[in-house]
Amino acid sequence: MSFRHLLRALVRRWPILLVGALCTAAVGFVAVRADGVYWSRTNLVFLAPSSKMYPNSLKTRSEDLIITAGLVAKRVNGPAAVEKYSSTDATIIGIPDTGSPFWLRLPDTGGQWSPNFADQFLILEVVGDSPEEVQQIQDDVVARARFELNAMQREQFVDPVNDITFTVAPEPPVIYHVRGNRVRALGMIAALGGGITLATVVALEYRSRRNMLLDPEFAGMH
Repeated sequence: MSFRHLLRALVRRWPILLVGALCTAAVGFVAVRADGVYWSRTNLVFLAPSSKMYPNSLKTRSEDLIITAGLVAKRVNGPAAVEKYSSTDATIIGIPDTGSPFWLRLPDTGGQWSPNFADQFLILEVVGDSPEEVQQIQDDVVARARFELNAMQREQFVDPVNDITFTVAPEPPVIYHVRGNRVRALGMIAALGGGITLATVVALEYRSRRNMLLDPEFAGMH
């Protein structure tokens, strides 16, 4: 379809342009009025039991702590497979919606084919509609993690004096108010709305021409 024919089609099908413009404007209005979300990111740092030889639990590094942290995350998150992203800086705001208000994970610094878990802490991210909601969700997840950690050690008959524990840092969490880029959002909405409207007009034009060619009366004239 030439540019001249496209212009004629747009003029001829102006109701579609009007509907497309109204729908695009409505979506843009909603995007501009969006209040954003509240987000926090904290670490659950796993600590080995202190002893005379290793009195500072924070300085004690152990593969057992990393494995324990991973098992706790698995028990809290459930049996579903964990999504791996190319960057460890990915946040719950930037990933596809999972339907969960929190994301608890063991940092993986490895590549696509060789995971590497070198840190003995879990990253906990929470999103919500208010600071109070974010705080409540974090408290619930931390409580669940403590319960699962204790349950695991009781199942293995670990003497409480040798228990692995964890601390939350920072505590209390820093809660941020995150807003999207309104200019970028409006630009993308305008591009998508215009593209969909244009594609609809072109599709209707091709359909109209096809029906005309299949019309016996039109075919008899040619």
